[in-house]
Amino acid sequence: MTLIEVMLALALFGMLSLFVFSIINSVLGLWQTGERRGSGDLSFAAVVERLRGDLGAMHTGPRGWMILDDYEARGSEGDQPPWRLPRLRFLAHGGSLPADDPTGRNAVEVAWLLVPADLSGDSRAARLMRYARVEDGNPIFDNERSFGAYLREASGTPMLDGVLWADFTLVASDQQRFTQHRVPAESPTDFPAQLELAIERIGQDALRRPLLLDDAVSPSATTITVRGNPPLQTPSFVLISQEWIEVNGSFPRLSVVEHGARNTAISDHARGDTVLAPESYTATAALAAGGRRVSL
Repeated sequence: MTLIEVMLALALFGMLSLFVFSIINSVLGLWQTGERRGSGDLSFAAVVERLRGDLGAMHTGPRGWMILDDYEARGSEGDQPPWRLPRLRFLAHGGSLPADDPTGRNAVEVAWLLVPADLSGDSRAARLMRYARVEDGNPIFDNERSFGAYLREASGTPMLDGVLWADFTLVASDQQRFTQHRVPAESPTDFPAQLELAIERIGQDALRRPLLLDDAVSPSATTITVRGNPPLQTPSFVLISQEWIEVNGSFPRLSVVEHGARNTAISDHARGDTVLAPESYTATAALAAGGRRVSL
């Protein structure tokens, strides 16, 4: 073979190698994307099934009650407004929750709520928790003071980590929607028909290797430029430090819709600051008997 033929063969081999490498890289990228999304979907699906089981066991007789409200979490930085975290509490039949009441003869108090992962309140990351106790004739979950005391002593069951935002919305049979609602015991009031759950969550990989600001962001900035591995889909909100910013567009350059969204303080952010871009998950769960109060 002449030198020219050798050089042509090497060039063709290099081009073929580059083509094969790009194909493999694309396939690996698609596989990793599917793994990331699949893992998040499976975790959320497991949580939804557990929640549906709890709501399906709800006590809708005269003694049944339910409370949907929120509570405040405050960080050490005084310039930030309090962080509102949702919680749902209700009474359920122990016969439908054998893990909580092996005898199946008691009522079980159940609570689902967000708990800050950083107890100092300086991080917006939270954990979705489930608490349950067999009622002993003295319900405590429907009383603010006794429930707070219980939480300080109980460990609860972690259901989902990395939650940056969550909404619990009750929907009545006439389609009225409530983010704050109370159905007291021994009343003729019906329960809502279903619960809508919306969660924005960041995975462990994204927490270990977060997006970073490529330029400083001031309160008057109209765009945000980031660098790093983007999420599977562009979120409606990103979290920088403790400020939520509503965005649209596509990575790496996002347009700012609103600074200080979700009742957070507007701040300056330096180049290199962490940008958390959560993935969104939604689901619905029906309440027992369609929310109708029964007389038995």
